[in-house]
This record gives sequence, C-alpha cells and structure tokens, in this order.
Amino acid sequence: MDKLKNYNIIFTSLPFGKSDFTFELSQSFFELFDIEQDFENPNIIATIILEKKSTMLELEIQLKGTITVPCDLTGELFEQEISNKAELIVKFGDEFDDTDNEIWIIPREEYQINIAQVLYELAMLSVPTKRIHPDVLNGKSDSDMIELLDQYSIYELNEDAEEDNEDKNNNDDDDDNEDIDPRWAKLKDLKP
Repeated sequence: MDKLKNYNIIFTSLPFGKSDFTFELSQSFFELFDIEQDFENPNIIATIILEKKSTMLELEIQLKGTITVPCDLTGELFEQEISNKAELIVKFGDEFDDTDNEIWIIPREEYQINIAQVLYELAMLSVPTKRIHPDVLNGKSDSDMIELLDQYSIYELNEDAEEDNEDKNNNDDDDDNEDIDPRWAKLKDLKP
C-alpha cells in the first residue's frame, strides 16, 4: 500500500462540507498495479468532491482525459477520449469492508482513505471495447487496411446495388416461399 500513498485522502483535518481533490493519472499510475493495459499515454484527470458529514463521507468521482489506442480496423494509433463517474459512500464501523462498490466501511479510528483502486477500476471501465479511428468513422481514412477490407467485403457498398438486390429479393420471395418451410422463410428478411 506504500506505493499508493499518493492517493490517500486525509479526511480528519477537513472541515464539514465539501472539499475538492484532483489527481493526475498518467502511465506511472497504471504501472503501480502490475497489470498490462492495452492502451498507451494515458492523460486522465480525476476530480473528487468529498463531502464530510458527521457520520459518513460522500465522494463524487469524475474522470476525464485521453488514452492512445490502436484502431480495431486499421491498427493505427489514435487518441481516444474517455470519461466516467462514480459515487462512493464511506461509513464508519468496526472493521474495513470494501466488498460493495458503492459503500465502504472503514474503522472508526481511521483518519484517511486510499482511492487508488477506485480510480484504477473507474479508468479501466471507461476504456471502450470497440475502438474505431475517427477518420474511419468520417470516411476520410487513407489506410491500406480499409481498402483491403472494402475489397474483400461480402457486402456491396453502393446503394444502387442494394436497391437492385431488394427488388430481386422481393420477386424471388414469392417463388421460393412455396419450396421453403415457412419457419425458415422468415430468415430471408435478415439479409443485408
């Protein structure tokens, strides 16, 4: 826990009410957890609003920043914006219990909480599973990979061909439905 001490919040000296904290999550933060990430160059700012009450602490945590990830289609690296937020309630009890993601119980004699694990999990959950370069989405990508995908695609991309196929399918459906079991005929509606 010593390596995570920079992410301790000492709450005993705080006045009742709200206090703001800001943490910068860079590559060195993620290296503290000894788990390999599939992104690079994280530049994330964690803003925490801690409200101290007589019987509990309420934390509002918000992450915002960028990471560098490879595009799933082209393999090119690009900056992906990420954001996430969470709320955490910290109550006082006999022993430490963080099994609930939203409510922690810490010993009454404790004077600080460590939020490194919460920040790490929140950051990892904000990383999208599907990553597509913005140029690919806008249709402005000059990548050779996109050309190869288009070349070997089984779907026709021009609209005229799609309209021709729809007309042909409508005419063929009447003839084919006589030979096909009606339960299987419904599958023809799923064609692209």
